[in-house]
Amino acid sequence: LCSGSMDIGKTNRLKAARTTEFGFFLVDEEGNEVLLPNAYVSPELKLDDEIDVFIYRDSENRIVATTLKPYVELEEFAYLKVKQVNKFGAFLDWGLLKDLMVPFSEQNERMEEGNSYVIFMFMDESSERLVATTNLNEFFYKDDIDVKEGDEVELLLYKMTDLGMNAIVDNLYKGLIFKSDIHKNIQVGDRIKGYVKQVRKDGKTDLALEPTGYKDSIEKTADIILSAIKENDGVLSLTDKSSPEEISQRLGISK
Repeated sequence: LCSGSMDIGKTNRLKAARTTEFGFFLVDEEGNEVLLPNAYVSPELKLDDEIDVFIYRDSENRIVATTLKPYVELEEFAYLKVKQVNKFGAFLDWGLLKDLMVPFSEQNERMEEGNSYVIFMFMDESSERLVATTNLNEFFYKDDIDVKEGDEVELLLYKMTDLGMNAIVDNLYKGLIFKSDIHKNIQVGDRIKGYVKQVRKDGKTDLALEPTGYKDSIEKTADIILSAIKENDGVLSLTDKSSPEEISQRLGISK
């Protein structure tokens, strides 16, 4: 029914080609068709309209389209919750009616119902089904690292170790925030901004939670305020309501 250039596991822009009692058939530029069931057809959808849909296999193993936005797409990492565990594996809530399976062979620790885990979603080539894994290491890029020192990056935190917090960098690379660089409360599953401290020869990146120089400027500001307090016998008559001009005049720093 649907193959060719249509990407299973991804959002595709398709054209509404014809209607049936079950829904709209959508086509790509090569004429491949896929059904958008009535449940996802908005009253505004007309023939020849272009629409963004996610393509996946339903519980009958048929390729279908949905306007629902999944929490993860093909070859992405995400932090998802286990809805149930049965004899086949664990089943994750990824925002669609049919849950995302993690076979037991793809679990680096037995997953438990109600807990959340960082996973990677890939296509199982033998069954052509979308499945997830918690064995993340084999899916990181280790060559051609396209970030450099000082870059701002998107992080997904996935594991706390003795060294610090492991993070996925820009959905591609493996990174580490050393414990000595963690100055705020962070936990596994958080999606936050980070900064590249250095890229190592083995392709791993050392990360920081603040831009380079941020810590120095905070420490300098703290020193200025502390010495001003000491000079005024332990009292500083400035507050967060003080004007920027007054702060600049008294301390020589911006608000």
